Amino acid sequence: MLSYNRRMDTDIEIPGTLAAPARDHLANFAANLQLVADMAYGDVALAVAGADGSLRVIADARPITAVAALAVSRLGQTLAASEEPEAYEALGSGRTVRGERRRTTRGISYVTSAYPIGGEMPYAVFVENLASQVAEAPGTMETEFMRLADDLLGVLSISPLRDVETAAPFATTRTAGDGVMRIGPDGALVYASPNAVTIMKLAGVESVRGAHAAELPGGGLAIARVAEPGTAAAAEVEFAGRSLLYRTIALERGAFVLVEDVTEARRREQELKVKETTIREVHHRVKNNLQTIAALLRLQARRAQSDNERRSLSEAVERVTSMAVVHEMLAGASDERVDFAEVCRTVVEQVRRGMAGESPGVTVMTEGDTGYVSAAVATSLSLVAAELVHNAIEHGVAGRPAGVVTVSMRREPDEVVLQVHDDGPGMPADVDPESGGHLGLAIVRTLVQDDLRGTLSFSRSRGTAVTVRVPLGNGEEGR
Repeated sequence: MLSYNRRMDTDIEIPGTLAAPARDHLANFAANLQLVADMAYGDVALAVAGADGSLRVIADARPITAVAALAVSRLGQTLAASEEPEAYEALGSGRTVRGERRRTTRGISYVTSAYPIGGEMPYAVFVENLASQVAEAPGTMETEFMRLADDLLGVLSISPLRDVETAAPFATTRTAGDGVMRIGPDGALVYASPNAVTIMKLAGVESVRGAHAAELPGGGLAIARVAEPGTAAAAEVEFAGRSLLYRTIALERGAFVLVEDVTEARRREQELKVKETTIREVHHRVKNNLQTIAALLRLQARRAQSDNERRSLSEAVERVTSMAVVHEMLAGASDERVDFAEVCRTVVEQVRRGMAGESPGVTVMTEGDTGYVSAAVATSLSLVAAELVHNAIEHGVAGRPAGVVTVSMRREPDEVVLQVHDDGPGMPADVDPESGGHLGLAIVRTLVQDDLRGTLSFSRSRGTAVTVRVPLGNGEEGR
């Protein structure tokens, strides 16, 4: 059995003058407000009392199951006593006030009810606006749902809902596919919505009428153990090839149960996990194959007859290992994106180590951050970084007792910027980097301009600086 609490992210402003238990209570009430709105078919609000006795709305919700009486949110507004007498009466008397006064907005007629929150000394009020078309002619399902909403308010207005196992605040919502059930004080099923009946039939229960909670699929663990009013539990059970998600809330008498058939969702999740595992394994194997190719190239380089041949093979090793770095990181990633700054640092260090014997006095520094980019961008850009660093060491600072190559990266709103700078004497004036025949620069130009659709620029001031700008699409957001 897998259990979890479907928590709601609720950001509300609660007066600091209230005691901590009251603040926790209101936060939990607000987290369950959408559930109450959907079950009650009403436009609802949670208003807290101020020092002057006024009521200010700190949370509200509209039903997804019915027409909303009010057109806009009232969050942050102070309720006028003349317009919301029910709310102020409930706050002053500590009793539920069932409104009979009809009001109309946007052609919708509605009545207002108010429930005090906090026991004998209320510190807040729950306000419900119910459209007359729902209140006057509810069907069987609507009637049962509204009764459940009233019973839910009965426990929620006194104290927070608590997880039966952890005592942590409990919150949930009702989805369109949820089945709704009421369990009586004796543990027997009193009401099941059409969705609930269908879900139970798919799980092998032919008839739910009069069934005991413990007899339902997984009911002994998911429902029967929740008995004390205000306690709750969420549990997922496997039964007859189906995955059922229960959320149970104990009422003053009996329990309110939401059940959702999540079989297809779990199947899709499992398929996605298998696919992700397969993709990671592919990246792992590609990385291994690239490392094998690099090893073969190193072996061939050691047997090369000329320095030019040896150098060319060593450069090929750098290119292959640069791609291997990306696939190694993708093998451990949850999606097809990697942190390019991390990739770049690894690639630059590989190039530095590979050329340490030729240029022992060279210092290579890497700085900046880029966030996450797609695998395609990271692969091409890592090759660019490797080529530029190699060129900077070989042509910019080689032969000097000391030299510095700086690799800087940054993320701009719509692009990644990579710059490789060396503090050498700079390119000779008669060398045109835009049309030079050097293989490394030719690879860089092809990758940047054709593959990445970026730009490449050169500066000869205080050494040589090569700046690469790569545009990012909508799928390249950093994180």
